[in-house]
Amino acid sequence: MHNYDKFGHVSYLTAGDIPLPGMFLYFTVSYALCLYFWTREIGKQKKSRNSERGHSNGIVYQIHHMMTILLSLKMLSLFFDSVRYHFIGVTGHAELWSVVYYTFLFLKGITLFTVILLIGSGWSFVKPFLHAREKKIVFCVLLLQVIDNVAIVVLANETEGEKQYDGWNAVLHLVDILCCCAVLVPIVWQVNSLEKSAGEDQEEVAASQERNVKSVQKLKLFRTFYLLVVSYIYFTRVIVYIFATFLGFRQAWLLNLITELGTLLFYVVTGFTFRPLVEENYVELVSKEGDDSDEPPGGNATRGV
Repeated sequence: MHNYDKFGHVSYLTAGDIPLPGMFLYFTVSYALCLYFWTREIGKQKKSRNSERGHSNGIVYQIHHMMTILLSLKMLSLFFDSVRYHFIGVTGHAELWSVVYYTFLFLKGITLFTVILLIGSGWSFVKPFLHAREKKIVFCVLLLQVIDNVAIVVLANETEGEKQYDGWNAVLHLVDILCCCAVLVPIVWQVNSLEKSAGEDQEEVAASQERNVKSVQKLKLFRTFYLLVVSYIYFTRVIVYIFATFLGFRQAWLLNLITELGTLLFYVVTGFTFRPLVEENYVELVSKEGDDSDEPPGGNATRGV
């Protein structure tokens, strides 16, 4: 039992999956270009700061390096997914490539949610530490990602409609929703902290006007990031599946296409928004949470570069 691709070659993929190897390869190239421009920008900033006469336009924080790792893992996961579908189409099976793909998918999923959590909490950009409650959320999300990837592997080896398939499918969706909700919590906390800081600055005299402007700018930045994450979650978890209900079995690959397009747009906009910026554009927050803070001794928080 087999199909034929557009070139007339035998393919063991379903009619809706035949375009996937080439499509994932195109997206691999797209992320490779993003990785090239991102690393070039980081290298340029580091070179400028190390130069005696150079003037740096921005600061490279630890989170920028984590974003580099995330781009690399996303690119590799798409590449091995393309290879996996290629061998399934040619030979009908790809056990080895499936193991490699699921490994990188697991690493990419953990890194993605970790990066979103760290950006949303203001780590590196605003403060060089995490509060105890933020650390708990990070650990919970990592645990949920382990369960999520176990469910993905089990579903890949089960037949749709079986009782075990339905059970693990429900677990997958539940864990995915919990992860999406969890990553929004630190962003809300950060926005509330910035709103409080900006409000306190407005009550002071004109001498603090510069700090107030910086707080308002940072508040707008994190509000934008919150809307960006919500839009990404809503699009990839709701819109694409509504769209899929209108597709025929031969157009099933369009679900992956729309999902990857939305994901690529999210990566590009997030990278552009949180690219290395001038130091003065980053606002330092003084922890005012007392015992709930993990701030090191010495008073105000300082940036980590």
